Amino acid sequence: MKRKQRMVLLLLSAMLCSSILAACGKDSNESKTNTGDGAEAKVEKIVFAMPSFNQIPDNLGRITDAINEITIPKIGVEVDYKVYGPVDYAQKVNLALQSGEQMDLFTTLGQFTSYVSKNQVYPLEELLPEYGKELTAILDKDFGPDMLKATTLNGHIYGIPVNKGMSIPTNFVYNADMLNEAGFTAEDIRSVNDLPAIFEAVKQKHPDSVPFGPINVNPSDTSLLLLLKGSHQVDFLSDTTGIGVVVGDEGKVRNFYETELFKEGAMMMRDWFNKGYLEKDAATTSITASDLITSGRGFSFMGGYSGLEAAKALSAQTGKNLEMKRIAPYYFETGAVNMVSWMVSSTTKAPEAAVKFLNLLYTDEQLINTILYGIEGEDYVKVDEHHVKYPDGKDANTVGYTAMLSTGIVGSESLQYQLEGVNWSDVELKLQENKETQKSPYFGFIFDPSEVKTQMSAVTNVVNQFLPGLMCGVLDPDTTIPKFVDALNKAGAEDIIRSKQEQLDQWIAAQINGK
Repeated sequence: MKRKQRMVLLLLSAMLCSSILAACGKDSNESKTNTGDGAEAKVEKIVFAMPSFNQIPDNLGRITDAINEITIPKIGVEVDYKVYGPVDYAQKVNLALQSGEQMDLFTTLGQFTSYVSKNQVYPLEELLPEYGKELTAILDKDFGPDMLKATTLNGHIYGIPVNKGMSIPTNFVYNADMLNEAGFTAEDIRSVNDLPAIFEAVKQKHPDSVPFGPINVNPSDTSLLLLLKGSHQVDFLSDTTGIGVVVGDEGKVRNFYETELFKEGAMMMRDWFNKGYLEKDAATTSITASDLITSGRGFSFMGGYSGLEAAKALSAQTGKNLEMKRIAPYYFETGAVNMVSWMVSSTTKAPEAAVKFLNLLYTDEQLINTILYGIEGEDYVKVDEHHVKYPDGKDANTVGYTAMLSTGIVGSESLQYQLEGVNWSDVELKLQENKETQKSPYFGFIFDPSEVKTQMSAVTNVVNQFLPGLMCGVLDPDTTIPKFVDALNKAGAEDIIRSKQEQLDQWIAAQINGK
């Protein structure tokens, strides 16, 4: 009898070991969960990487758990939630994509064509009809049927644009208290030409202040440059180098840095710099405009914001009384939509799960607000149906978790809570302006840089060398722009322009024939 008992124990041990080995041998992207009726359903795991413009806590575990309490029961997807700062985000994503580390969902942050040209993204057109039906329906409703044209290349849909107010007019953001102390009001701000007098008065009143903070020197951010002539009809043709743009609607591709528009903008910045309205190290500093304002030294900066209420969120972030004034309209070109688009990695082992999660991200109020605001009662308090506030004694810098400054990065804005005091009608205004803002006649054109990759890389290096100094007024445009253009041509700018013109001509012909 004892011998039989030993045999049974050995058999049970063997079965247990084989079960453990079998479990260890399963795909790491899959696990099991109990459905509640005794049956087990497959749960697929994905890595979701999001950029945050707020402070990132050391431990995201409780937020990840809260996300999975939503996603596992609803769609059978377990999420590994990773959050990176905006400076590190692209580097972290690229490192994962190149090393083979799991990275299923990430956002473009202006690098749409780069990811596509490197074959780093998964085409979505066959997955969306089954796993993203609600997602595509809400995009059509809030923006119109053309939205996915901005992320479609050679018949393949490579990204899902964030469903937000994408019409982002240029706004002058300023410390309202400092403006009043300098003897001006918001009514005195009508155009960029009104700003120097205000800067001078602020400088006189606050000698240690920085009237105008560091600006975004991304080549695609030409807001300041376009204000001078009142022209906003510049299409960068889905490329952020600044090489090969269309000004107006004549269809001629040119080097933006050779235009009078660019030179006049650079001359304006040079004048502001010489008069002491910018920091001396504005072209190289890592300090942001909001950092300067938080410290009490900064007065203003320029930014693109949809709606009319962004200053309230910026005030909450900086602790200062900020207001903003629109001083230039917006112009929809393809890059305006695909600049912030969610992509599925070409190396993903769970593409269906990734699209299921995207679909939920754009349609589930609980999920999107957990990602943006954290856990109710701990990280935020609900005020009413649409509004939240921080717990008593807390703010954006001291609360356990918030990513509220990433509202324009993720999901559908119409489902996002707003901070207390923000007018909910502003969300409705944003959706309205999405449909009413003028579109470029080349909306939907995406430049394929694969034939000029080497030139694009070389040109980008040149742009990074010259543009910050010109945009921040450190360099003299009269002497620097000719050197800049010469260096661009030597790097292959003319090849890029030629390739863009050929592709644009073909695209225009296809649109005409399609009609």
